[in-house]
Amino acid sequence: MHDAVDAYRAFVTSTSAREEESIAAAEAFAGMSERLVAAGQGQSSQSLVALLTAEPDASLLTGSGWRKYQKKGKWEAAVKLKGLPKARGGELNGEAERLHNAARDAWIDLKGAVAARVLSEVLAAVAPVADGFRAYKRAAALLDFDDLIFAARDLLRDHEPVRQALASRYAHVLVDEFQDTDPLQLEIFWRLCGEPMDGADPADWQTYRIRPGALFLVGDPKQAIYRFRGADVAAYVRARNAIRAQGAQNLLSISTNFRSCAGILSFVNKRFEPHMSEDKGQPGFTALDPFHPDPAHGLCVTALPVACAGEDGKASADRKRDCEAEAVAELVARLIGSHEIADRRAGMQRPCRPGDIALLAPTGKDLWRYEQALEQRGIAVATQAGKGFYQRQEVQDLVAIARVLADGRDTLALGALLRGPLVGLTEEELLDLVWTQPRAPERPGALPHLHVNMDLDAIAHPLARDVLGKLQGLRRRINATTPHQLIAEAIDTLNVRAILLQRHRGQAERPLANVDLFLSLARPYGVRGLRAFAQAMADAWAGKARSAEGRPDAQEESVSLLTVHASKGLEWPIVVPINCMTATIAADTTVIDRDAGILFMPVVGNLPSGHADVHSAEKAEQDRERMRLWYVAATRARELLVLPRLDVAAGSNSWSGLIDFGLDELEVLDLDAYPDQAPSGIHEDDNQQTRERFAEEATAIVDATAKIAWSAPSRDEGRGVDDHSQAEPELVFGEVAGAAPSGPVQGGRERGLIIHKLFEEVLTGEILDEEAHLADRARELIVQLGLEPAGAAATSISEQEVARVVVRTLALPEIAAMRDRLVPELPVLASEEVDGIEVVTAGIVDALHLDESGQPRAAIDWKSDVDPDFAATEQYRGQVKRYLHVTGISEGMIVFVTRGTVIRVSA
Repeated sequence: MHDAVDAYRAFVTSTSAREEESIAAAEAFAGMSERLVAAGQGQSSQSLVALLTAEPDASLLTGSGWRKYQKKGKWEAAVKLKGLPKARGGELNGEAERLHNAARDAWIDLKGAVAARVLSEVLAAVAPVADGFRAYKRAAALLDFDDLIFAARDLLRDHEPVRQALASRYAHVLVDEFQDTDPLQLEIFWRLCGEPMDGADPADWQTYRIRPGALFLVGDPKQAIYRFRGADVAAYVRARNAIRAQGAQNLLSISTNFRSCAGILSFVNKRFEPHMSEDKGQPGFTALDPFHPDPAHGLCVTALPVACAGEDGKASADRKRDCEAEAVAELVARLIGSHEIADRRAGMQRPCRPGDIALLAPTGKDLWRYEQALEQRGIAVATQAGKGFYQRQEVQDLVAIARVLADGRDTLALGALLRGPLVGLTEEELLDLVWTQPRAPERPGALPHLHVNMDLDAIAHPLARDVLGKLQGLRRRINATTPHQLIAEAIDTLNVRAILLQRHRGQAERPLANVDLFLSLARPYGVRGLRAFAQAMADAWAGKARSAEGRPDAQEESVSLLTVHASKGLEWPIVVPINCMTATIAADTTVIDRDAGILFMPVVGNLPSGHADVHSAEKAEQDRERMRLWYVAATRARELLVLPRLDVAAGSNSWSGLIDFGLDELEVLDLDAYPDQAPSGIHEDDNQQTRERFAEEATAIVDATAKIAWSAPSRDEGRGVDDHSQAEPELVFGEVAGAAPSGPVQGGRERGLIIHKLFEEVLTGEILDEEAHLADRARELIVQLGLEPAGAAATSISEQEVARVVVRTLALPEIAAMRDRLVPELPVLASEEVDGIEVVTAGIVDALHLDESGQPRAAIDWKSDVDPDFAATEQYRGQVKRYLHVTGISEGMIVFVTRGTVIRVSA
């Protein structure tokens, strides 16, 4: 920065014409440079922080950032005073602007370099925390989801016998929705289904050549929309290119669309192909060919006019949503029962039902407006997009019930319950309840409080007396049952479901689903109790927690309201994209370079070096993914795609501004052609089912069901194996210690637990690492798990097979070498055999500290061939404690078991 500032100052002070404002700016940069030099003395943390917190001179800034250099008029005036031509002023201005910007960029680059340095040091300081967490998980035998993925990759990468065994076991692998995978999963598929090429580095999985017929990848890169959870469409492109390189015939393009009619696909091809080509950074676009013709009415894509502009021709985002919600609700109300759609399963035309319509939103913001507009017209909504679970009235009623049952003195909750729609008392009736209650003798003038344990005999209102009596009866059972059971009884006793059915005129699928969801939330509180559950629900409600609502079962009787992400893989006859006036979210300033695995984030407001390029790439990829999200929304419709057309211009950063659908060219759906009436409720035919008929149909279903046996080692333990499984190769780690494979092995969680426990007891010295001892101990563990030991490993857990696995694993060169390093060799003083077990007297204890019970109190300080410096460390002492299990002390001897030998160490 010093050089850039010197060049700037030298230029503006040495020209034939003086421009004072530029000179002042140069001096300001010079002062900033001097402050940085003073702050950056040394390499201490304080110096780095001082550099990061240094601020530019105020004269160089505006309220929104750096002041733009605009001095052309000033320079022209300056050269005029010197009698120079005007053109000379433009030349001086151009050079001064270049030097000014160079000084500014040098300041930014310097701060970025310091931020990158600090960020790297912070990450290095945090790394031990992550390492410690990984070590803890390993010691506790815990794995999270990422661990499973990394462990699978490491197993295939680092253990060639394992990779070969698994490759022979899984001869064919099919991966569906491949566009939603990530590079790590791609590596797993490649190592499992490929072989390293001759002369190539086997550690480089990208040099593997896929075995013919081993890997089938099915995916549509135009539907890659899950980047927020780690998916990377670049992995799809990389795999596609690698497969194409092995042979062009290996790449099959499927363009026939079996969902949407011809008119929708023609519209999608026209509008999306220009935006999703490879030269736009997308994975490419393949035009869709229709399988289904257009419906009889011939209208597949239509515009829905939405009037929302005010007198000034503008409208706020909330007004846009309200107007669109009303227009969409009106559209839905007219389509239901009137618009003819094709029932492809029945092969006939039928009137539209609520479940035939989906409203798809790019985000879940303010979707309650659309829910409210539909419900006001009596239209049920099945929403998986809304997050307003705790704002729903039925949930607030249930929260009040839980609070009242947990605390009978909760006046606010009881008042909300009695005053709310579940009971429906008026404020005057609530006051009457309190007024009629007996007064306390010591305070006859004080008005009693509203609480659940009021005197029922003094209550004249029949409904209030009935509800309070039921609540009192329920409260007496608080300590006799679980919160889940008590709340379930309260729902039944207070007729909550029946009231909701009546309130919603027979279309209560959504509130009833929320009731079931609320009950499920109470299950984990069986130990913590009702008070804890009520408090958690009250906190969630008061904090306006965002939580997804329950999912109704009667989907065909409810309009679906989902985010586009949730609609992936689904389809409806009619789809209406909504809420697209919502602004897109800018790329976060904290970004990761996925290829390099480098984190970039602001440090005290300063962006580290390289952040701009990575952030720009992230923003570009987000924009490309949003285009793919629009594609998914448009291709969910089978027969009719309705695009709202607002009478105000779309915002440049809104979802509707991402793509031009040519709405002005689309034909408008004539709503007047449909009757103006709200849809009626669910009409069911009389139930003709009888017990005998039910039993007959159930038997027919069982007889007609194909018997399919799925082989899953982690689930089939104890069930035996089918004939086909006998041909599966066993996973063999090589010929170790003379142990030979013994046929197929029945895997499972319990087998893994036993093996893990045996490893632990061997390493701690609790048992000998001999097959006979391990088999006996394995048998004990199998019985403790409530299982029956089996002689054949293919049908259940075999103690002999488990013991062999442990012996073979401990004999692996890598494991044996590690144990040799951790357990020091002791000088052997004497050796004898007792009952077939070698007993060695060895080593000398330099200092033995015993507690009151005669047990060692401190780690043993060995005098052996161990390096003295290492023997004095806590790490060495910890190893001795961990790997040498002291079993007793007698006659000056410490007796312990290690590596199949009983050791007595003289003290």
